[in-house]
Amino acid sequence: MQTSDFPSEQEQELVRKYVLERPLYRPHVTYFKAFLLFFVSTLCLFAISVFAFLLLRLFGVLVAKKIFFIAFYAVAFVILARWAGILCVRLYQHYAPEEVRRRCLLKPTCSEYAVIVIKKYGLLIGGIKTWIRLYYKCRGDVYYIDEPS
Repeated sequence: MQTSDFPSEQEQELVRKYVLERPLYRPHVTYFKAFLLFFVSTLCLFAISVFAFLLLRLFGVLVAKKIFFIAFYAVAFVILARWAGILCVRLYQHYAPEEVRRRCLLKPTCSEYAVIVIKKYGLLIGGIKTWIRLYYKCRGDVYYIDEPS
C-alpha cells in the first residue's frame, strides 16, 4: 500500500467499528445440501445432454459422441463454475468459526468480496482478484475500505 493510498484515521475508525460490530452472515447452506444440489444438477445435466444428442440425431445432424459430450460438458462447466465458486464461499461463511471470520480488517470482508467479484467477473477473474485480496491486501493492522472495481 502506498502512502497516498493510506486511509485516514477517520476512515480507519469507521471500518474498525464496522469490522468489530458487523453481524456475521451465516447462509443456510450445509454440506448435505451442497452435495444434494451437485448430485441433482449433475443428473439433470446428464439427462439434458443425452436428450440434446438424441434430438440432434433425430434431425439428421451427425456428430461424434465423444466430441459432442466433451463440448457439451465444457460449456456446462463454464456456465456453472460461477455458481460452484459462490457455493464454496457460502459453505465457508456457514462453517468457519467466528474468530477466523473476524480476522479480516477490510470492508467488505474477504468472503463478501469474493462473492461480489465472482458474480461480476466469473470464477477465473474473480478467483484471481480474491486471491490477490487474501494474500496481499488482507494483512497487517490497518482497517480500510477496498470495494471491488
